[in-house]
Amino acid sequence: MARSDSDHTLVLSLGRNGRASYPERPWEEIEPVLRRVWEFDGRLRAWHDVRADVQAAWQSCDPATSVRRGRSGFSRAA
Repeated sequence: MARSDSDHTLVLSLGRNGRASYPERPWEEIEPVLRRVWEFDGRLRAWHDVRADVQAAWQSCDPATSVRRGRSGFSRAA
């Protein structure tokens, strides 16, 4: 697995696992925790480079969003 692939996998895992661990907390409260976890390993890319992807992974696990989307990720609304 290439380094960029492993970084991307870590980004997705961080966002999804963060949401699973703190389902009722808003992004604004959890972002500093996720950032510290990410920055703990100094070999990884800078937080500002991955923040948007972590947040997207976080939001993809949002129960309120999941209700509105089908399995394919497209909105059910017409």
